[in-house]
Amino acid sequence: MKKSVKKPTYFIIPAILIVLLILAIYLEVRGVRLSPIPRDTVGNTAGNIRGEGRFCEYKGKVYFSNPYDNGALYVMNSDCTDMKRLLNSSVSYINAGGNYLFYYLEGKNGGTGLGHVRSTTGIYRSTLKGKESSCLDSDMATMMILVGDQIYFQHYDNTDFSTFHKVPAAGSDKETELSRDIVETACALNGTIYYSGILEDHFLHAWDTETDTTKVILEGNISYPTVIENYVYFMNVDADYRLFRYNTSNDELTALTDERIDFYNIYDNVIFYQTNSADSPALMRMTLAGGSKEVVAYGVYHRINTTSTYTYFQPYKDDETIYRTSTFGPVAVDNFPEAEAAALNYRKD
Repeated sequence: MKKSVKKPTYFIIPAILIVLLILAIYLEVRGVRLSPIPRDTVGNTAGNIRGEGRFCEYKGKVYFSNPYDNGALYVMNSDCTDMKRLLNSSVSYINAGGNYLFYYLEGKNGGTGLGHVRSTTGIYRSTLKGKESSCLDSDMATMMILVGDQIYFQHYDNTDFSTFHKVPAAGSDKETELSRDIVETACALNGTIYYSGILEDHFLHAWDTETDTTKVILEGNISYPTVIENYVYFMNVDADYRLFRYNTSNDELTALTDERIDFYNIYDNVIFYQTNSADSPALMRMTLAGGSKEVVAYGVYHRINTTSTYTYFQPYKDDETIYRTSTFGPVAVDNFPEAEAAALNYRKD
């Protein structure tokens, strides 16, 4: 009777390791299985994305780029308590959806995690705790928004310059080019991205993310549109970039500001906007209908990001200073001391 001969296990183990390695590389390149991201997800507000997505409020937490720590990714409660650093790299265009964060890594400080070993610039995904970082696209992106389980972004390279792309949140070996037009990926609502044309016209366009097709929904010389229910807010180029509101239900067009503005951000029932004035430029606040105008701070500010508790803003051409005020309460500006203290503590460590 023949005796069965056992095969040596030292051949099997390396084979298993090779298979696991190939699988890991495949998943890294082709994408991974994520927990579901709801179809109605929008990763951040239009105004925040236009303000470079430096703050993103999600499920009671605020994820932000801390200018006192070279733009590193932090998380805190909405009242600025329980602050932690998640990533020691400069980030912008922060989005959140499902159990994940998405952000553009600016490559100033390198990074941590497998995804950061190969690239220090590009679009990345991580868990809400900043773990399991993975690069979705290693090229430059000038703006990005999460809509459902897709990242829509303005891709930039030295050959084609700005083109409109998307990449699955789960990752892919190659993102999809959608248009050669410049599509501002900021305002998204109910699966539609609203943007003003750049190359051929300045009309209001609507990009349907289900079909990846676009159509004109409002003609005019429009800049920075924000759609809220039946209203379209926009800077009217024909009226010296004053802020207007268009009512889609009755075609009523209303001027909300008397002066030219550089930027605005809407949160709930308030609008923060930066006036363009040679004599006394200021960051202002008013209601959605244009009433109760008040000065937040004199000077020129950008990166204006709003949350349910505070609105944050930075002096123009100053990347290391940040201010905040109450979004809805009385104006009381300070320099966000909790973020400065947290950055100092991490530097000591």
